[in-house]
Formats: sequence, C-alpha cells, structure tokens
Amino acid sequence: MKKGDRVKVKKGIMLPDYDNLSIEGWQGRIIEISDDTVDIELDSITLKNTSKDYIVESIRKGLDYTQICLDKDKVELTKPRDTYEDTILKQNEIVIKYSHISYHDNEFDEEAKRIMAVLNTDDIYDTGDESYLKYREYLKANIKKPCILTGSEDFGWEEPYLFGGWDEEEYEQLKLTRASYSDQFELIKIIDYMDDMGIFAKVKRLSDNKKFELPLWDLKVVDEKSPNYLLISDFASWMTNYR
Repeated sequence: MKKGDRVKVKKGIMLPDYDNLSIEGWQGRIIEISDDTVDIELDSITLKNTSKDYIVESIRKGLDYTQICLDKDKVELTKPRDTYEDTILKQNEIVIKYSHISYHDNEFDEEAKRIMAVLNTDDIYDTGDESYLKYREYLKANIKKPCILTGSEDFGWEEPYLFGGWDEEEYEQLKLTRASYSDQFELIKIIDYMDDMGIFAKVKRLSDNKKFELPLWDLKVVDEKSPNYLLISDFASWMTNYR
C-alpha cells in the first residue's frame, strides 16, 4: 500500500471509538501511511451513504467525519469508483447541509431553534406527515394578513425559458395563465392539502386577481420587516435543508 491508493474496509470491521458502527465496505483514498496504520479520506459514495447520526456526532465532538484511521490489516486495495473532485463536492455539500451544527457549544443556530420549537422536537430532520401537519397548523395560526408573497426563485416550469433558451415570446404568453416567480401574490389561505412538495398556499395574483395553489416553500414574503417573513422563510429552509 502507498499514499494515494484506494482501499476498502474488510468485512466485520467496526469504527474505533464509536459503539456498534460497522464500517464494512467503506472506501476511500490513503492520505497518510505508517508502519501499522493508514489514514483514509472517505470517497463520495461512502460519504453519501454515511448516517446523519454519525456526521452530527462527529461535528459536535469536533471530529473529522471525512476521514478514518485504521490498522493496515483492516483494509484491502480496491479500484477507484469516483474522482477526487467528486469527493470534494460531496464534502462541500455535507458542510452546507450541516452548517447549523456547532462543535463549540453543541447548539443549533437561531433558525433551527425556531423550527424545532414549531415541531416540538429535537430532531429537525423529522419530516414525517405529523411534522408537516404541525407546521401547517402553526402557519395557519400565526401568519398575519395581508401577506404579500413573491417567488423565492424561478418556478420549475420557467427554467427552460430562463436558462434553456426556449422561446421568449411563448414564455411571456404562458405567464398570462401560469404563476411566475416574478409575480406578486396576496395570500388567501394555507390550504388543507399536502404532497411531496409540502404545504400549499392559495394565493391571488395582484396584477390580475387570478388564483393559484402554489407550494409554500417556493414563496417568500415581499416585506422583509414583516413578522410573516421569518415564518415562511423558516419553513422554506426546513423543506430545503433538513428534509
């Protein structure tokens, strides 16, 4: 074995210092090697399949979840299954996803605290039906009207026209009957319907009074000083970052 080689953890191996965590089949690249041990940077596929509990616990303890150190006899040489660039991209993705966790004081940031208070849980990643229902009822009870909304980013149907070079004239025509991210809407109500897009809002477009039912996480409050702004922003963040 030498620095740069790809290795795979052998069958039946457990991770040192972590109870009952099997790392059988984990793969990565040797970044340091000694007479007895190897330091391994985990590849992107291993990181993708790593449990969130392990990542969160590592962050809270100030440990590096992207690497492991093992005795040489616990690993074997294998073929690469990704590139170094793939590994870096996956590391960055995880850093962003878990950026709310601190190893300094073991506390979540203020946004995460607000979200967990709404859900009445210490598991911000709980996105089961019961959590959606809790969030929906909370929003229904706390959003104050009037509440003016707009798109937080382009809606899915608009992307080919905005970034794919599709016909601009056709796009303008479709916006007459379809909701656009650039429109402004007045919230009518949070509706009693949910699917994999989460909670929906019934809204009225200010320019022509047309009504639409839109996923709430695609919307943001126009007035950033309004109490409604944080309510909807927190929900959108929960849907985007924690589910």
